[in-house]
Amino acid sequence: MRRVAKWSSGLVVKCAADGARDMTETARSFGSCPKQRIGAWVIGICLGFGIWSLGFAAAPADLFGRGNAAYESGDFAGAVALYDSAAAGMTSAELLYNRGNAHFKLGEIGRAIADYDRAYVLRPHDKDIIHNLAFARQFRPDKTMTIENPLVRMLNDALRLLDAASARVLSGLFFFLALAAVALLFVRGGRLFGWIALGLGVVFVYCFVSAASWAAVTGSEHAVVVQPELTLRSGPGAEYKEIAVVHDGLEVMLREQRPGYVLIQIPGGDGGWVESASVEPIFAR
Repeated sequence: MRRVAKWSSGLVVKCAADGARDMTETARSFGSCPKQRIGAWVIGICLGFGIWSLGFAAAPADLFGRGNAAYESGDFAGAVALYDSAAAGMTSAELLYNRGNAHFKLGEIGRAIADYDRAYVLRPHDKDIIHNLAFARQFRPDKTMTIENPLVRMLNDALRLLDAASARVLSGLFFFLALAAVALLFVRGGRLFGWIALGLGVVFVYCFVSAASWAAVTGSEHAVVVQPELTLRSGPGAEYKEIAVVHDGLEVMLREQRPGYVLIQIPGGDGGWVESASVEPIFAR
């Protein structure tokens, strides 16, 4: 298990304070005419709003720092609570990775895997995230025997040079750029615009396929078992027949929902009904 990552917002707050002093001194030099006074008021209002925004953003960063301190002191439950509070106002690979570490230290393998998965989507080339995700999967009682095809792995690695968010944004951007290049080709002609349109089209296709590849593994149906032992039943209720027993950390698919229950599919294709609280969706809807 690799150590917790750290991040500090102190520099941001300090810079904001220094900027406030500089802008205040600038505003004091105004006042020789009404227009300058109005400008000074506008600058002051904008500056105040900016400082307020930075202060609002600094609150989750402070919670994150306190969570790191709790983790380092061995208070892993307290660290998780602080990370949860910070997650309400910010999303980052560092926060998810650290919270995953805290869950792992508490023996909550399923929740650790969920956080590592979320962090991986945000930063797919981070070696610490990849290592800890694989490490946590080794500790779950239910081992999956599926061996990934090396060619499929190489293809996935090639398609995930971009993170999920970048792939979505860039696919849209290059789509419109390629359309603009095609329009210029028809209006003005010339080989140059043709080659530009072709190049932009190739980049768009790559980004689009990359985004589709990420979408296949980040759907809301992906979930993980977060209960030490979980009984799958033939229907949504304790009175139904037991089908199988699975354990904390098993990654499953959500197939149907009923009040208080969900139908899950486990690796291999089998499935059954379990209580909703016993599984945690990895990615939000």
